[in-house]
Amino acid sequence: MYNTGQSFNAASASNGSSNVGTSARTPSSTLNNSKFITPTLPIKNPNLESLQFYEDRNSSGINSSRGNLSKRFVHPANFESNEVNYKINVPNFSNLTPLELGSKYISDFNKIDSMTPVDLYHGENISKTDSGLDNYYFDYDQGLGEFSRFEKINQINFPDKYFDEYNSTQLITKLGLFHDIERAWVAIDNKLLLWNYKLPQSSFNQSSQFLTIDQIRHTILTVKLVKPKAGVFVKEVNYLLLVSTTMSIHIFIIKYNPQLNNLEIFNPDLSISTQGLIVNNFTVNPKTNDIYFSGEGDGINIWRLDYSNKSSFMKNKCDKVCLTKSGLSMVIPSKIPGLDLFNYSEDHSLPSNSSINTPPASASASSSTTTTPANDPTKLANIPESIVQLEIDEERDILYSLSNKSVIRLYKLDSKTEQLTEQSRLTPAQIFRSASSLFNDMNNIKVFERFKIIDIQHISSKESGTIQLIAITSNGCRILIKLGGPTSTLGSLLPSSLKSRSAASLRLNLATIKFPPSRETPVVNAELDAFTKSKQYLFQLIQNQQKSQLLKNTKLSKIISPGVFLCVKRTKKSDKLFIATANYGFLKKNNKLVEDAEFINYTGASASSANEDNGSYTYIHDIVQLTPSMNATETPNGYCNILASQYTKEPLKFAILTNFGIIIYQYRNPDSILKSLKEETIENFIEENGFEEACSTLLYLACAYGNTHSSNDLFKRKAQVLFSSCGNSARLVDNPTISQSNTNAGLLPHQSQQLANIGGTTHDSHPTVDQVILSDRFYGTILLISRLLRDSWNKKVFIPLPHIKVNNITNQIDSSSIKEDNLLVKGLNIDKKQVEFFIGSIIVLIDFFVENGSIIQGLNAPSYSSDPNQFESEVCLRAEHIAFGAIIKSLTSMKEAFSFLMVLIEEIQINQSNFDDIFKFLSLVNQTNLLSLSFKDLLLPNREVKNLIKDLLSSIINKNILKGGSIDLIADSLQNRCGSFCSIDDVFIFKAIENLTRAKNIGNRDNDLKNKCLKNAVLLLEEVHDSLTLENIENSINIMLDLDYYVGAVELLLKLAQKIGINSKISSRVAFDVNNITSATTAARTVEIDNARKLQLYKLIFSILTKVDLKALRITESNNQLHINEFIDIRDSTYETCFASQDKFFHYQFYEWFISQGVSERLLELNTPFILPFLEEKSVNDLTLSDLLWLYHAKRERYYDAATILHASAISDFKLDLQQRIEYLSRANGFCNCVCPPNLRQKVIQLSSVIQELFDVANVQLDVLTAIQADDRIKPENKDIAISALNFKVLPITELFNNYSDPLGYYDLDLVIFKISDYKNSDDILKRWELYFEKIYYDYFNNQKSKHQDAFYIHLHNSFTTIGSKLSSNDLVFPIDELIKLISKYIKQATEENTTSAVESPPKGAIVDMFIKSGVNYDKIYYVMKSLIEHNAFEIYAGFTTELKNQEMTYLIKNWYATDKRLRDLISADKINNLGAYSIDKDPINTFVKGNGVFV
Repeated sequence: MYNTGQSFNAASASNGSSNVGTSARTPSSTLNNSKFITPTLPIKNPNLESLQFYEDRNSSGINSSRGNLSKRFVHPANFESNEVNYKINVPNFSNLTPLELGSKYISDFNKIDSMTPVDLYHGENISKTDSGLDNYYFDYDQGLGEFSRFEKINQINFPDKYFDEYNSTQLITKLGLFHDIERAWVAIDNKLLLWNYKLPQSSFNQSSQFLTIDQIRHTILTVKLVKPKAGVFVKEVNYLLLVSTTMSIHIFIIKYNPQLNNLEIFNPDLSISTQGLIVNNFTVNPKTNDIYFSGEGDGINIWRLDYSNKSSFMKNKCDKVCLTKSGLSMVIPSKIPGLDLFNYSEDHSLPSNSSINTPPASASASSSTTTTPANDPTKLANIPESIVQLEIDEERDILYSLSNKSVIRLYKLDSKTEQLTEQSRLTPAQIFRSASSLFNDMNNIKVFERFKIIDIQHISSKESGTIQLIAITSNGCRILIKLGGPTSTLGSLLPSSLKSRSAASLRLNLATIKFPPSRETPVVNAELDAFTKSKQYLFQLIQNQQKSQLLKNTKLSKIISPGVFLCVKRTKKSDKLFIATANYGFLKKNNKLVEDAEFINYTGASASSANEDNGSYTYIHDIVQLTPSMNATETPNGYCNILASQYTKEPLKFAILTNFGIIIYQYRNPDSILKSLKEETIENFIEENGFEEACSTLLYLACAYGNTHSSNDLFKRKAQVLFSSCGNSARLVDNPTISQSNTNAGLLPHQSQQLANIGGTTHDSHPTVDQVILSDRFYGTILLISRLLRDSWNKKVFIPLPHIKVNNITNQIDSSSIKEDNLLVKGLNIDKKQVEFFIGSIIVLIDFFVENGSIIQGLNAPSYSSDPNQFESEVCLRAEHIAFGAIIKSLTSMKEAFSFLMVLIEEIQINQSNFDDIFKFLSLVNQTNLLSLSFKDLLLPNREVKNLIKDLLSSIINKNILKGGSIDLIADSLQNRCGSFCSIDDVFIFKAIENLTRAKNIGNRDNDLKNKCLKNAVLLLEEVHDSLTLENIENSINIMLDLDYYVGAVELLLKLAQKIGINSKISSRVAFDVNNITSATTAARTVEIDNARKLQLYKLIFSILTKVDLKALRITESNNQLHINEFIDIRDSTYETCFASQDKFFHYQFYEWFISQGVSERLLELNTPFILPFLEEKSVNDLTLSDLLWLYHAKRERYYDAATILHASAISDFKLDLQQRIEYLSRANGFCNCVCPPNLRQKVIQLSSVIQELFDVANVQLDVLTAIQADDRIKPENKDIAISALNFKVLPITELFNNYSDPLGYYDLDLVIFKISDYKNSDDILKRWELYFEKIYYDYFNNQKSKHQDAFYIHLHNSFTTIGSKLSSNDLVFPIDELIKLISKYIKQATEENTTSAVESPPKGAIVDMFIKSGVNYDKIYYVMKSLIEHNAFEIYAGFTTELKNQEMTYLIKNWYATDKRLRDLISADKINNLGAYSIDKDPINTFVKGNGVFV
């Protein structure tokens, strides 16, 4: 069963689907092959493999004594019940042993449950040829009452912050639910909020309830959570968050820990522009994790979103590929506003009203005169067609699209091609034409009025082989669509390989239309005869369904497998939630689909107000399935047998997301329906499900009430009485024939009926027990037991070692795979909690039958009578007694078998080597036999299996004898698992204390014996950890410390702490208690208590370590080197034991203890797997630990990680001044320049780039800070504010420019900011240069002229070269031509300003020297000046060009020549020396370039 625990308050977790049967085994004598070891157990009995049934005319069915008016629904006309048959005929019934009989019944019932019912959408269930009626039970006013299929189990309201954000919205608000990460998402304009609805709402955790993504610039259109492709991201990244906006698609990566409910979102800068597409649909292929999308602005085109962790010249990391078009159209939207070049013109309209009223005899496929009813055809034609939904069927590799014109298109997915080709299309007109041939009277059908498909959902091939797609319309109709040609029945029988070769296999065809139920009740003329009234009633019922407007204005729908249809109807006020659920009991019993339909009152208002739309204004935004489907098999046959899987799978849950929060609903299993034990409810349940199901459920409830309602004996007694009196009693078969089914064919009992005479006897001769149909109570009991054991019944009991090669068919072992230790078995294929559940459940069943033996027929031995008239009754009672006796003995055998498994589990828990030691005593053949053993064989063993188990028990005893164990103790444990007055835990505690006392008495006289006693005590205390008190533990630890057993004491405490909360009894949901729901508060409280208990044990450990250190210090002072070395080894071993622990919680407390002791530097020496996570988690809020973390990485040469931590610290909120942050960045930059592994090279380069940019900004900020500190213009109070802001975190470069450097006139820093920010506005740059020179000029002549002894050009030279050396590498920020003009201009003005002083006149080459010292090459200055001389049409002052020629150019050429050897090799010295007044014609460099065509 789904939940776990003990007794009937317990259940075992399902471990997957069970095998169909025991594999065939070949006797070892027939193989004669030494390479293989063959099992020798004769387990399989061919006589018990066939499946045979009695034909019982007294079966529970629709032929009930109750009238039709008392039934929940009226059966359709001409209804023929193909009722499933549990009346198994067991050949040689009276001669089988009880365990063989029990095994036969349980195995056969599992087979039947795996075969029934047939395909949910089988032709008989969806055919409209007979009546055209969809079978519902629907009562608009009264609802389903006790038979309501879903119940509300939880409601989580939005916190106040959501409404605050909602009220602040400006544009669009969207809601959705991500169940995989347990978050609800809210998109408000361009902000995305993720709400952790699992977190308890409190004023203390408001900030942690919401995670906000506000890095998105444009309005959000849609959001999707998908799984990432393998190999692209690190394995910790388990989800991707796709966010579509009006301009682009963003991909965020998510790291989610479901155990901690911890969510981390990162922005990897993966985005792609989608301007014009208006992307509003995402879908993902679960098989490949490929992402497909479409956009409202791109018509019917489908795109694929590609992403990778590498980029190339041809392809970015994030890219989009259009799969439905090629060429130029791949990069532009297909529909450009105002341009109809790409418009799709095919007519998809429906026939007109007149066509609907009078359908033609044969609909022509080429008709083009049809119009859309109830709509303006011209208006609809002008609406561009676009995709509104994408749906992927990963099993069939099909992609469906649904357009806003209700056109469904089919594309075949093929990994070998980059294009999608439309394989099939289904238009509304085609649907109408197909419907015309299905329904006789199209006048009544309202589905084609304002026809609109709002949703499509594919149907898994596991669920149905007939229907592949369901489309839901805006009035709640379900359009069932199949793939293939008109001969769908033949097509469904073809192999998939043949179907894939034919294009016809992908053709979309209408199968049928399921109409919603009607609110109107048929009115029948009372004067008509019964046959006519029935016919008239059915006719009106069909008409009402076809005209039903019950689900008009459907806005949202969802189909949950198998057979749950949810529909949200929009009304003037609150939305309505409609649910139609397949009646699984009726479907299984009769192979006829009937749906239970109702409106769910999810708003909490009264039923009447909900029906009359008087509730609050609540709107449903999303419906999400929370738990896996409850399908019983992986094939269409048996898939919908929810009754078979109700104990092994979690009840189906779904959530609806409203504008007020989340509401969770859970499917109500049969025990939930019958728990009230009302007579009318039970009678209706029997009519729909049959007596066997009713008896099985009543037995379940009788056991559950017996365990969960012990204080209320009324329900317990009532459930017991109902079970004992329910159904038919044992009776002789009416017709001595059976029907036999070939189980390999997988057919229903009634589909393969082969009649045969049972032994050739009749009722006229003496009847025997072989001719008795047993009671429904017996079959119900078998049904319950078989379903409890369903998932384990055919599983193997033992698991082989990984290196052992086992043939799964013959169970043979390859001898070459066996190692020298001769071990084959690794362990058990079941855990302790499952065994506890089975033992507890079986005990409760046994107790139930023992307690009620007097009221249940057949449990007690029948009394014999001499009255011949009572002979047949006695035969029936005798058969019933044999059957029930077999069940009681089978249950007892199961209890003993599971108790045996518990012994093995306990041996494993003590030590895995103990388990290995047990099997070393067994031969290879016996080990092979054990590996071939299934639970069916172990629970109900034959003689050979019992002997095998006895051998295994002997091994357990022998192992304990060799290890000095008590034979009496282990024997008593195997014979009786629990005493009446003393539990086994008490015995273990006593034995542990006895061993500790013996060890203390032995003292140092015999160290080996003392240590042996201590180890035995530790093992015993570990075994009974749940029963130990703190006082027990402290007393035991004190004795161990007195004996210097420090290592053992620490090991014991660590193991006890590790077991806290692991093996404790789980009470989250009891097996037979349907009302017990554990709250999150209780679970949190349990964790809190467990952690407190662990901390108590950890404090004992730390006190031991403190005592060890103090004693080591005292011994060291004694100067006894031998004693010192001996105790130092003990101390080191004690610490090593702590470090070897695998408990994360302990390690964290251990490291905290180190820090509290003032020796945190010791953490750098540790290499445990937990030290790094500890430092990473704790360093977030602790600067000291943050420094410790990067030192930890640096010490281990993990320079990238060290640089990452330093970078994080530099930008953190820690109280660091700017110099310290620059120091962190400098260290980080240094680590990035160290040698790194090749796989981290790209990351290191990226990090280095980020750090360098931040480092440059920080240096500018430091310059600004220094300038402000030295600036006398600023008031002290303002200066303090600025210094406080600048001497903290590194500010954005924009803020430095706008708020500090530019307003304060630090133009040199403005230019540095332009350079590091890669600013490209040349006008702004030139403006700052002009202001910079103007400021120098102004300061020189007006403020500080008297202080200067040098000329202006010297002052300008010094200032310019200081800033020029920082900027000269950037041509945009350092425009040489413009700077030459500005420098010349201001030197000229300075010369004219002070003409009296000759010193003011600059020497030749003054400007050239400025640029050379700024880092500009001669050749660059030469070509710039030459260009100015050649093309200077406008001089900044008269004579500017002449001065360049005479003062600068000649000087430049000669100095260049003197410093450049290459230039000296190309041009003779005479030409340079003879250069006088400069001109272009006389320029030797220019002459050389023209003559040789080579640039210098």
